[in-house]
Amino acid sequence: MPSYSQDINVDLNSNENGALKNESMEEKIEDRKFMPADLSSPNSAPAGLSADQKLAFALRDFLGTTSGQGVHPDGPSPSSASQQLPFIDEQEDAGPSDEDQKQCRTEEVLNNAACRLRRWRAASRKLRRPRIIDNLCKSEEKEASGRATGHTDLADRLRNLAAAGSASASAGELSSLAPPPPAATAPPSPGCLLSPSLADQSSAEYFGSSPECCADSTGLERSMGTPVPPPGPRYKLATEGSLRVCCFQHTRTVVVKILAAKFLRKWETHPLSLEEEHIVSKTPSGLLEHPLPYSCMQEVYCISRWDSARKYCLRIVMPHGSLLLQANDVYTRDQWYHSIVWRKNIIRYRNFLTKSVRREVVLKELKNMVDFVMTTPLQDESVTRTPLQILTDLLSERKDSPDWEEWAELVTSVAAPLLAERCATGELCALLARLCRRRPRAAPLPALAPPVRRVLTRNVDFARAPNARRLVRDYISALSAHNSGTALVRRFVEVTHGGRASCPHPRAAPNLAAVALAALDDHYRNASIPHVCDDKEEEVLCFADILEYMCEYEDWLVVVGAVLQPVPLCPGVLTCPRVARRLGNVLAALARDTRCQAHACVTPCRAARPSPPSWLKAAAPTEPLLALHNQQLCQLWGDMLGSLLHCCCKRKSFLQSMSKQLPDFVLVGLNEHPAALEALCLMLEWEVASGEQTQLEVIAALQGTELGQKYYKDLCDRQQNLQRLQAEGGPRRLALPVRATDADVEALLETGALGNLECLSLAFTSVTSACAHHLIKLPSLRYLNLWATKFGDSGVQLIAEHLPRLQVLNLCETPVSDKGIEALSGLSNLRRLNLNSTKLSAEAFDALRQRLPHLQEYDIRYTEAW
Repeated sequence: MPSYSQDINVDLNSNENGALKNESMEEKIEDRKFMPADLSSPNSAPAGLSADQKLAFALRDFLGTTSGQGVHPDGPSPSSASQQLPFIDEQEDAGPSDEDQKQCRTEEVLNNAACRLRRWRAASRKLRRPRIIDNLCKSEEKEASGRATGHTDLADRLRNLAAAGSASASAGELSSLAPPPPAATAPPSPGCLLSPSLADQSSAEYFGSSPECCADSTGLERSMGTPVPPPGPRYKLATEGSLRVCCFQHTRTVVVKILAAKFLRKWETHPLSLEEEHIVSKTPSGLLEHPLPYSCMQEVYCISRWDSARKYCLRIVMPHGSLLLQANDVYTRDQWYHSIVWRKNIIRYRNFLTKSVRREVVLKELKNMVDFVMTTPLQDESVTRTPLQILTDLLSERKDSPDWEEWAELVTSVAAPLLAERCATGELCALLARLCRRRPRAAPLPALAPPVRRVLTRNVDFARAPNARRLVRDYISALSAHNSGTALVRRFVEVTHGGRASCPHPRAAPNLAAVALAALDDHYRNASIPHVCDDKEEEVLCFADILEYMCEYEDWLVVVGAVLQPVPLCPGVLTCPRVARRLGNVLAALARDTRCQAHACVTPCRAARPSPPSWLKAAAPTEPLLALHNQQLCQLWGDMLGSLLHCCCKRKSFLQSMSKQLPDFVLVGLNEHPAALEALCLMLEWEVASGEQTQLEVIAALQGTELGQKYYKDLCDRQQNLQRLQAEGGPRRLALPVRATDADVEALLETGALGNLECLSLAFTSVTSACAHHLIKLPSLRYLNLWATKFGDSGVQLIAEHLPRLQVLNLCETPVSDKGIEALSGLSNLRRLNLNSTKLSAEAFDALRQRLPHLQEYDIRYTEAW
């Protein structure tokens, strides 16, 4: 009985290749000489047919699709009814006229039948078997072909059907002759058809892939432009596993044929390990006593026709025999198949690319390697790590040659899909950056764009990857070196951000800002002061443009502000007028933003230094570090101050910290900026400007302009009302009704003197933090109840600064958080504090207790600190 391992999966590397080629050439010549004849007689063959075509004509009923019928001119041809075999069945074009349709159909039937018969004969000849469908051939054909032919299970099944006397085959029988379908959970494998050996494959095919996969990936490559893996499951690169192993020799003699029979095969279980050069068994004994090198493998394919019997086998053809690997499931079988094919071909590509000298040959093989890596269904980091290392070696070996730039351009262009798939290594980033520096206008920018974006979106720390940062910097410089460099840089920022409202990559903005700042600092670090402009500045102005372009996106504006908050720029950068103009636009964008986390970036950051740098100091009109005109500085400084006063910094502590910059307030106020005039009025009202001389300077500045006089008049009116409010008299205790609002609190304070008011209850009212500006006018207040109100952090901070006599404070069920509760540490006289059902954390409460030693009673139930 023929063994399943030797059905169709044959070794085409025998010594009879020449005979097959000669026979195929003669058959092609005979096919060209063949002219279809009239088929009026169903039993007589037309004249002028070759031997194979006559046999195929005799079997026309067997090859038909319906029982008892011949080839009907109007019916479907057998080739269209049966399953088309890739690289076996040939597609024949229809005739141009209606008169030739009958002859074309007949020719198609005969040619396909003859083609299949030639394939069966070639397969049997390779197996060196003594018979080939002898029940259906003539006696002289038996003698001519019996010397170099064998028979397969296809021939057996065909002979059995003919011997049974069936005039035609049913649809099920015809489908049984076709290759078995691929597994439901695995992509098609080459075990289902007569695939050529690796040595006979053309360069257009991907080594180690089945023809079906090649066809599918080719179609996808045409439609999408880049090679993609075929549809189907994805696998991780196999490294080790337990498989059953069987080894048998190729059937050369009768004894070997008997020993290789299926009932005499010996199966062993081995824990296999896939190493870089060979396959080894962790228990080297028996069939795998010695390692199995990949270089000795002629073919590797799956035997998917055994899947129905739950025998998921993989065949490895060696020079003197074959090795069968059996897995527990089809997924494991296909995983090992793709893993072995990948390691085998990577070794071949490495040896070929490192030893070849001709440039065009190296580029062609590099293209094949890239396509192979991109179309493999393996998804593992090492699948692309090894090809990237081969690419790095290619670029490094000719690094000192004079034509290295041209060579690097060609290699980078060919390897563009591979560079877009995985992050480049540090050495490869350095080589690509060198290419951008040496030939900025000729560098393959489209091929370098994906790795640059991948660095920006996935890098975590540039301190550990300086070459990656260098690649991004040199790539941006290469973009700006073109004639439309400004538009290219803007487009690069746009693509990096993405088309959504927010960037999906949280690391992109910090990395891009860090690259821009590092480039500016590196160029201006040793610049002379005062600054002298030169032509070299054109190379780094694009990085200042990038900071300005990033501020056009709301989500990136906050990131840019956070990066720039500590003023991480050397004086040489700030003194350059062209860079200072772009930085001024960035600061103006931060000042215009209404979000606190954005415009708060112009204030000093929290640091251990007593006087940390800030943009309010760098852009101060009196002693500016930023090289802008005085009028622009005054407007910019006033805008930054106004955004802070209108949001979160309208507090006494902020004005006290800015008291040393009083000359800047005065200078900007004289330019009639509303924010500076408002800040000067608050300094007088809250007694921040201490000393009579200082107060006179502030009053003179307010009265120096028409707008300032209006602000000063409003201040005087408020002071008169405040004196009348703080006069002795009025109730000592007061409680507002439930429906009271901020307007009611303001109206209450305007009724008359409340200098004796010590206890105020606003519990369960609708007041908010806005009424804190009115409550701070009651300096004698000792008890304040804000239970179940909407009093927030900003109101608590204002109360803590202006009501130092407060002893009892009830903030139960209010939306205050750690930000406002930390400000209560300034109330040194506080005795009782209720923080029930607030957003208090344990850390904030521990810090508050240490700063309030006189606190006697507190309620922290239903909080995190409870």
